[in-house]
Amino acid sequence: MKRRLLNRNEVIHSPAPAVAKAIRNFDSSEASRYFDGYYGSSLVPEIARRFRLPINRVSVGYGIEFFLRAIFDSLEPRRDIVLTNAPHYGFYSVYADVKKARLITCQILDHGDHFEFDINDCLHKIKEFHPKIILITSPNNPTGNSMDPRAVESILKASQAIKKRGRVPLVVLDEAYYGFDPNYDERAVVRLLKKYENLVILRGFSKYYALAGLRIGYALWGARAKAIIRYDDLYLGGSRLLEEVAVAALHSEPYYRKLSKSIIAERQRFIARLSRLKNFIPYASNANFVMVKIDKRVMPEFKKREAKLGAAISKFTSPQFIRVSLGFYKDIEPFAALLESIDKKYA
Repeated sequence: MKRRLLNRNEVIHSPAPAVAKAIRNFDSSEASRYFDGYYGSSLVPEIARRFRLPINRVSVGYGIEFFLRAIFDSLEPRRDIVLTNAPHYGFYSVYADVKKARLITCQILDHGDHFEFDINDCLHKIKEFHPKIILITSPNNPTGNSMDPRAVESILKASQAIKKRGRVPLVVLDEAYYGFDPNYDERAVVRLLKKYENLVILRGFSKYYALAGLRIGYALWGARAKAIIRYDDLYLGGSRLLEEVAVAALHSEPYYRKLSKSIIAERQRFIARLSRLKNFIPYASNANFVMVKIDKRVMPEFKKREAKLGAAISKFTSPQFIRVSLGFYKDIEPFAALLESIDKKYA
């Protein structure tokens, strides 16, 4: 029996009804035409209105990866430095290696039941290495912890205190996992965007909006952030179909808020359930996944028995940590029961 692969953090619930309707009702005759004029978009004005930004400060692309590639492509091989945290999203290391760019990391602290960005280490590394790109992922993949807007601002201030060949570094706030932190202060983050010209915020429709398979992302730029990497928007515009779908998603906030609350509730139930175990330690998370530390003595049995489950919802991020993607109860229940069974055996 082929296992279902559910460990890549997609929100596998159905998207909003309006999204499905937009796909069904798309006028196929529009598929043969570009947007009117150049740099056309139906999605950019919607996003610009939401954040009260000029249209030229919003860009749309093929998922967040589209913008990350543009950012890494701006690097000069073996000369420019990217600063990010460790552990981090694997794409950062892969593409830095492709571009032959130096990737420097600052620490994430392990407090036993939650992770925390080491801001002092980050500020020290900014001063020491003068990176061209400072890449913050919040909530972070794979650790699930967020960075407070005040900490983000301290990094922005430090970035403006240095210059890389006459320019301040680009500070990238990757918010791929936006939408699952009930304490997230969007107003404070957007204020930073309007205050600091070298900040760019990246978001996508893959997680919160349950549209990973359609690959839609957007960037919110500080006043001079585009110039730092010489970024130019899509001259012939994007996909008419994808943008219509994304607009429908933006107009379906009540549906997605409800979906987010259900995922947060499932996350809390999962963490509470594992917190009673001795050999599996769950970590607090603001994303749609949970990091779990596994005691070494139960590792062989965990690997053997987990491989027999019908769905793979966990993924090793280091020898002792797994990242568990939150999906449907029918998938989480047997996984949690498996951990409980192993824990009981080794009590």
